[in-house]
Amino acid sequence: MKKVIAILLAALLALPLFSFAAMAEGEEISMFWGGGTPLSIDPALNSASAGSNIIRLAHVGLMAFRYVDGEARLAPELAESYTVSEDGTTYVFTLREGLKWSDGTDFTASQLKASWDRASSADLGADYGFMYDVIEGYADGNLNVVADDAARTITVKLNSPTPYFLELAAFPTFYPVRVDLADNGGIWATNPETYVGLGAFKMTKYAVDDVIAYEKNPYYWDADSVSIGKVNCLLSEDNVAILAAYENGVASFIDSLDPTEFDRLNATYPGELNFGAMLGTYYILFNVHKDYSPAGKQLTVQEQSKARFAIGQLINRQELCTYVTKDGRVPATGFYPATLGDGLNADVRASETYTNWYEGTDTPSDINPDYTVDQVTAAQMLIDLGYAYSGSIEGGDLKFTDFPSIEFSFNNSGANALIIQYVQETWNSFGIPATINTEAWATLQQNLKEGNAEAARMGWIADFNDCVNFLEIVISNSGNNYPRVGKDLGTYTKASEVTKDAGLGAYWGLNGDQTWADAFDAIVAKIKSTTDPEERAQLCAEGERVLMATGGVAPLQFYTRPFMLKPNVKNLIMMPTGDVIWSFVTIE
Repeated sequence: MKKVIAILLAALLALPLFSFAAMAEGEEISMFWGGGTPLSIDPALNSASAGSNIIRLAHVGLMAFRYVDGEARLAPELAESYTVSEDGTTYVFTLREGLKWSDGTDFTASQLKASWDRASSADLGADYGFMYDVIEGYADGNLNVVADDAARTITVKLNSPTPYFLELAAFPTFYPVRVDLADNGGIWATNPETYVGLGAFKMTKYAVDDVIAYEKNPYYWDADSVSIGKVNCLLSEDNVAILAAYENGVASFIDSLDPTEFDRLNATYPGELNFGAMLGTYYILFNVHKDYSPAGKQLTVQEQSKARFAIGQLINRQELCTYVTKDGRVPATGFYPATLGDGLNADVRASETYTNWYEGTDTPSDINPDYTVDQVTAAQMLIDLGYAYSGSIEGGDLKFTDFPSIEFSFNNSGANALIIQYVQETWNSFGIPATINTEAWATLQQNLKEGNAEAARMGWIADFNDCVNFLEIVISNSGNNYPRVGKDLGTYTKASEVTKDAGLGAYWGLNGDQTWADAFDAIVAKIKSTTDPEERAQLCAEGERVLMATGGVAPLQFYTRPFMLKPNVKNLIMMPTGDVIWSFVTIE
């Protein structure tokens, strides 16, 4: 097979107009996060990176990433100090004196406890509610969190030592909100009158597919360090419009870019195009309830896992990085990204404890150098599973003739379109049909939550630097478990009699005979409870093996973050977890 390098360009869309005055130097700044209007900016309900960064403008937690002695690092925010017990299970946070909400009312420790109770409640059903399971009492719906308003203290009792708990305290799901103003649907977060927070800015406007606007919050405890007066989060999924706004001076920051523009941008705006470090993995997800059986033969659920893994393995990840994304991304060899830690190893991908799944992604096969080693391995797997085909590996013209069509959904932001078109071309070259559905990011998220998608592009950026964060998104009760292992059908209507119970049946684990709760959830629970670093590393590796065996995820690339930033914007904090913090920004 000749290498698939053809890149299909989407038709240029009309440039939308944004109703903003020109940026007043030192006072107002505008930016695009890509992805359009967020599904939610309720700190408890959001589960998307772009939404998190919009939330961070108006809300903060007990901890935050702040400039301390000239460098960005985790430090107390709403808390002025904290203590940790010798056994690492009890944290006592002391709040700063005189904290106020953005409407000028006093903030109390009890309000933080109420926020955590809401965010973790089964009644709310938040995607990230499970993150509170490190706190004692979560399973019973009664968090062991004691608030003392008079002493300004919050005492948190954990089930076991949790080395990343302070990072959780800096994560949006743990941000306090005015529970008396919030509703379970997140409507409150679209109204400037009710979107009351404790952060550096307060909302002044929420307009769908237009702008979410903020101004400086005079009640923020560290308002003296905030020099920006207004922030406009412009909303669009149109790469052409976003780039035009940057080039026309409307926006000072954008992070949704078409890779075909990189060479021109580097030449035209030296130093403004950056490829920031990003602790994340770009991957394809497959709904385990879809039946991938060939015509005339019914595959078992376990065999379909092998088929999913094989079609993911057909993709030449090195070629994808070199010729399509071109932004410093590297081929993914597993679900955990490079430089992710497990408490023992600082980079799990460099540890012999962990398996690499795509080691022949750019190595020509001895059987036929037009195919890679991985492609030959994958093709042979599909042949062994009984798929009909024409041609041969040796002849370089292998095509499967009875693979069922795959409906592939994605949101058109950044390099997504080029990546998905490349994947589609690769599959088509092997006779595997795939139809592409372009959806707004909020719509795609909603469909995935409901189970109404067969395959989709997805990315995961670490919320904190630990393997457990990548495993937690696919535990049974996670709202981000889009492959739906451990979940029911949801609204998906095309499952067969064999696959309709795939999510909840005993088909998982390395032997294919356990429920997802037994095969996977139990491993994650052990990771969270063990205090032995070596045992924990072994469990993290096992969790990844169990997940990859499902074929429900096909990692493609380890992320970088392409973004453009005007040279007069200083002191912007860019974290590898995707956090972008504007509180300390100055405009020269």
